[in-house]
Amino acid sequence: MQTKAEAGPAPSKERGGALLRLLRHTSNYSAGTLLITLASMISFPIFTRLFSVSEYGVLGLVNITLGFLVGVGKLGLQQSIVRFYAEIEGGKRSGNRVSLFSTVLFSMVAVGSIVTVASALAFVFLPGAWWSHTGAQYLIALAAPLVLIRVVDSAMLNLLRAEQKSGLYSLFTVVRKYLGLGLVMLVIFFIMRNLYGFFIGTMIAEALALAFILAYYARRHLFDIHSVSRPLFMAMLTFGLPLLASELSRYLLDMGGRYIINYQLGPRPLGSYSAAYNFSDYLQGVLTASFAQAVVPMYLRMWEQQGKEKTVAFLEKALRYYLMLSLPILAGMAAVGPDLLRLLASNRYQTSRSLLVLIIGGMLVAGGTPMFSAGIYISKLTKVVMYTVLSAAALNLALTALLTKPLGIEGAAVATLASLLMYTACTAWFGRRTVQVRMPWRALVQYSALSLLMYLAVMRIQPHALALRIPLQIASGIALYGALLLLTDKPLRQLARRLFAQRLNGLS
Repeated sequence: MQTKAEAGPAPSKERGGALLRLLRHTSNYSAGTLLITLASMISFPIFTRLFSVSEYGVLGLVNITLGFLVGVGKLGLQQSIVRFYAEIEGGKRSGNRVSLFSTVLFSMVAVGSIVTVASALAFVFLPGAWWSHTGAQYLIALAAPLVLIRVVDSAMLNLLRAEQKSGLYSLFTVVRKYLGLGLVMLVIFFIMRNLYGFFIGTMIAEALALAFILAYYARRHLFDIHSVSRPLFMAMLTFGLPLLASELSRYLLDMGGRYIINYQLGPRPLGSYSAAYNFSDYLQGVLTASFAQAVVPMYLRMWEQQGKEKTVAFLEKALRYYLMLSLPILAGMAAVGPDLLRLLASNRYQTSRSLLVLIIGGMLVAGGTPMFSAGIYISKLTKVVMYTVLSAAALNLALTALLTKPLGIEGAAVATLASLLMYTACTAWFGRRTVQVRMPWRALVQYSALSLLMYLAVMRIQPHALALRIPLQIASGIALYGALLLLTDKPLRQLARRLFAQRLNGLS
């Protein structure tokens, strides 16, 4: 039986309102993502130095291919979990938690197993010329069990998201990341110092972490194979399949470009591109991934329980705060990113530095799509997402093929930026038919100006020692931008007062 604590208080009565709940969940996700990013930043200089630039390129190619296969194995079902959980909890769909959880687990285990076996068999026999004779196909076949592990892991994490257990979600993902990093280092340094050792250590760590989260839900008696609902599965599949195409297309946005770089330029330029992309992804993920994880379940539940007007108001405020955080990240990356990448990855990745602003700019624009495209998910117009992402992926592939030879890896970065801009614009256009989220133009100008001031000030801080310059620039930029915000942004000051008062009440 669901307890009152599990269900959560009524939205209208929850202390602090929706924005404070969004801030709390975003903070939980961000704390976890920050710790995960820290682990990635620790491992990034190790792997970029331990492996050659070409090997690092192969590592990225294998990882993105595995991600594509995981997307196939999920069949889009993980996209349905949050939406259908909200409907069941809101009483708008028959069924209960046990039926939902059981249907999710057993269906995704079945599909994931099929894709795992098929992938392992298929990649062994692919021609080596497709991979520039790097042996990447054998690494993919070896690591194929990760497909099943990550398919089921995705199901469990989305169930945590649906229940809005952001704290547990973050704790689990952090422990999994550090456990994986520790085991990978153990295998690489003491058993097998190559890419095979990397993937063997990763498989062991992720299997152990998955066993833990499955045990957590099993102890709550939420899994029963007899409770698997075929009608529920078909409804979730109908909702999720178009999103599967969009998810796979998102991988094509990245994977297709990497395959083209590998084919046209070779594994060494691919390694430089992968370093810049991974580095950008680590840094922007603290904001955009955490924000999306928090905001989507909230606006879906708000739509079901409070209606359109309050949902739109919430989304517009959330977008404003997203701009407040994303614009200084872009400015900060322009100021500090090249030196930080040089410090972490070594001078072997010198050509990667020019890509950073292009790549992270596209990532931050795409990070706003959970708000722009809210109407698509609320109205279940998932085919629109499919067509939009397929179009963006096609544009990315075409531009990468055209620009990579004359411009090198910078051409691939331009193609990525253009395709992400197209994707965001299209989802915003179609989403506005159900929920029109207005762009806060005044706030956009304000935060852009403050970010520019921060950039100009940070660039004047130039101690000779790189290890001293970067921390000083980052700390100074954060302090200056925060002070400028408090001076110029009245809603932010009001929110800060509410948070401070809430904290004082909690301590009293």
